[in-house]
Amino acid sequence: MDSDFFDIVTDREKIRKELIFYSLFLMVFENFVSYWMDQVRSFYANSFSWDEERKKLICSFVKHITKDGKMTFAPDKDAEKKYINEVLHLERNKGGDWNPKLSLFRWMVNLGLIEKDDFQTLSKCYEKRNIYGHEIASCLEKAVPMEDKQLLKDLITIAKEASKNWILMVEIPTNPDIVNESLFDENGEYKEPHVISGFDVFYTLVLTNLKDIIDE
Repeated sequence: MDSDFFDIVTDREKIRKELIFYSLFLMVFENFVSYWMDQVRSFYANSFSWDEERKKLICSFVKHITKDGKMTFAPDKDAEKKYINEVLHLERNKGGDWNPKLSLFRWMVNLGLIEKDDFQTLSKCYEKRNIYGHEIASCLEKAVPMEDKQLLKDLITIAKEASKNWILMVEIPTNPDIVNESLFDENGEYKEPHVISGFDVFYTLVLTNLKDIIDE
């Protein structure tokens, strides 16, 4: 093992802030991607079941088939193909293969959940995620660049805005428990409800409590 790197990783104070930043960045990015992958799959899926062991909602593509008076279930290839083509096959890697993460970001732009410029920001986050995940040794040899700290802030802003827009564009219009009349004023004009998502609460706490690391 390189002696200089050994000195770095054993000096807890020297790398404390760097390690916290890189861990935070990876956590936020992976959480963002995982959350939206699940949200979008559930948006397209036509079958849902609860996995008690994993404590997770399983979204599948299934169709009902009635034969001889009996109902059975079979994979719905058409529904799954629609999901793949409209969500996962929108952006390719440099090598020409489909990239599910970049395709997800493009789908979010197309739906209007995030802005066009946000795609470039998320693409940069994806690149940084690969660097932090595979080249952490070289990253720890120097201070975190201000550009990377700003990128984390931008990622959090995008995550909060996307979550808010999803609530406004999808959850409120499709939720029968919400009285639509409450969304309009006395003149019949639409008034955007005050929406606070889980992302707002969590990432506001992150930015507040780690301000010394992110803003340093």
